[in-house]
Amino acid sequence: MTDLRLEPMTEDQYQPWRAEAEAHYAQSVAASGQSAQEAARNAADTYARLLPDEYATPDHHFWYAYDGDRRVGFLWVKVTHDTAFIYNIAVEPEVRRRGYGRAIMLAAEHWCHANALARIGLHVFAHNTGARALYEQLGFTETGRTMAKDL
Repeated sequence: MTDLRLEPMTEDQYQPWRAEAEAHYAQSVAASGQSAQEAARNAADTYARLLPDEYATPDHHFWYAYDGDRRVGFLWVKVTHDTAFIYNIAVEPEVRRRGYGRAIMLAAEHWCHANALARIGLHVFAHNTGARALYEQLGFTETGRTMAKDL
């Protein structure tokens, strides 16, 4: 990793990203116990609610992460008052386990500092143990817990 940087997504890049990100979110929801059909419906509803104006939804920021010329991941952040909330972060599958997740998170933190934000939050699925470990290493602490029971 030489010079990881975040570059704002263009409007043209947004639509393919959105379709892929929504599908990935549906897979994560399904891995948490919903049927694939319910998870897809849940993901579509969630993205529609969070991004009513798509790319132009106020206070939402979308970046691709690059190492040199190679795209290695993406980041989606919403800012509310003095807090950033990471709605989605991902590393491209072929470059995972090489420190890019950490680098993207540190770039997000740097952006938050540069924009005078005082707090950064995120949600992580319980089954995503690798991401949970990374966030804990970076100083994130658990602030709540959602639980479910299948009937």
